[in-house]
Amino acid sequence: MNRHKQDRDSIALSDRSLIDKMKAENPKLNELISTFDLEFQNGDIIPDTRIQNEYRFSLFYNGKDNTKNTIPRKEINLSELVQIIQSDKLKNLPKKERPYITPYGTFTKRNNDSLVYFNNDIICLDYDKLRHYQRVYILDYWVHQECTLLCVVSPSGNGLKVLLKAEHGFNPETLYNGLKTNSELFGICRSEVDLMQFVLCQPMFIPYSENPYFNPHAEPMKVHFKQPLEASASVPVIDEIKVQETKNLNRVNRFFLNRVNMLLDNLKQRPRNTGTHAYIYSILMRLYPYLNQQTAIQEHELTNQLESIISARYNGDKSQVKALHRSIAKAKEHQLNLIELINQTAKVKI
Repeated sequence: MNRHKQDRDSIALSDRSLIDKMKAENPKLNELISTFDLEFQNGDIIPDTRIQNEYRFSLFYNGKDNTKNTIPRKEINLSELVQIIQSDKLKNLPKKERPYITPYGTFTKRNNDSLVYFNNDIICLDYDKLRHYQRVYILDYWVHQECTLLCVVSPSGNGLKVLLKAEHGFNPETLYNGLKTNSELFGICRSEVDLMQFVLCQPMFIPYSENPYFNPHAEPMKVHFKQPLEASASVPVIDEIKVQETKNLNRVNRFFLNRVNMLLDNLKQRPRNTGTHAYIYSILMRLYPYLNQQTAIQEHELTNQLESIISARYNGDKSQVKALHRSIAKAKEHQLNLIELINQTAKVKI
């Protein structure tokens, strides 16, 4: 390293120490740095330190049907998310092939139990099935809020994706119920947000936009968040993907209970000399990925029924029951949408 460069680095270090001292005495200095692109003597731009939290997201993309993908490709930050949104590669990409992020943090797999890092001051909003005037109004509303980090039209063209900065105080376990309790804060122009977007590991599919609204210096929402009521011990808590509206719960429960009864009856009647293990796993995959989206039957009830069937089928062989539990654990790693499943064959969609 030459003498001239050493001198420059020494001056830069001195500059930085002085800047740090001045910032402590005058918080407005950050605004000057950002506004006028102030420089150190060595020519480096003095960094804007107003961004206290660099958000981290898991990016999911596999180059094919991405809706069933549960393994992240990489970790990205907010600026990188905006770059992806502006990428021409997203222009004509079908929704099922689109990449998505988990806005509330990073995961090793896309399920609540695999959380690695939690973005504790962000809220993701999803408005869907908007009329044109609603989309225009809601977009304009959030663009003019100081708390808005990102606002962009959804891939469908008739919805909006919004990321807000908010010191809501909820942790990963209370996030869904906490945000649901405060959902009236986000109802605008006779349009309610999709409550499923409050689920910890819920995906946000990335839309394309040439000029998305992006404000990395957003300020926290200036509202008081209500605390959710504690759920009664006798009421099953849906802690994963939720049904979209309470009025649909009975319909969802009927569908799922009929599905459980049909599949378990088929298993009981299946001849003992036919292959069983692959068949059992196919049943588990048709039940457990949807289990937390209904309230008709709890996990321990379903598992007990399956244990009874397997024990009877294999004359009480405990190794087969253990194998069942391993298969259940594998099936629970997946999350599929129960409402989408119902709508595949329903005459009247939910």
